[in-house]
Amino acid sequence: MNSLLFLMLLAIIVWFWQANLRYREYAVRQCKKICHEMNLQLLDQTVALTSLKFRKDQNRKIKTLRRYSFEISMDGANRCRGYIILLGLNIIHTEFDLPDGPVILQKKDLITYH
Repeated sequence: MNSLLFLMLLAIIVWFWQANLRYREYAVRQCKKICHEMNLQLLDQTVALTSLKFRKDQNRKIKTLRRYSFEISMDGANRCRGYIILLGLNIIHTEFDLPDGPVILQKKDLITYH
């Protein structure tokens, strides 16, 4: 009985870990595309998960709300921080902390790539 419970728990952990990897890869692809459109460089070609919560979407379905941070550059020399927030696979917020001030893109301003 304990072995079965342990295996089920292990399977859930592995599934959750794999799902997080897929969402992270998706976030990297989206950041690359958005940075390309805005003539910014995505530095280190990576994102870091900074927050994970559960929220309801428009259809009242519970989805994961993930916030990733990343670093960008306008000229290749100066590093600035950026953030992307995903609700499931939908980008709901992107923010760039640029030297001239923050640039915030809400869901209505973004083109969603799948």
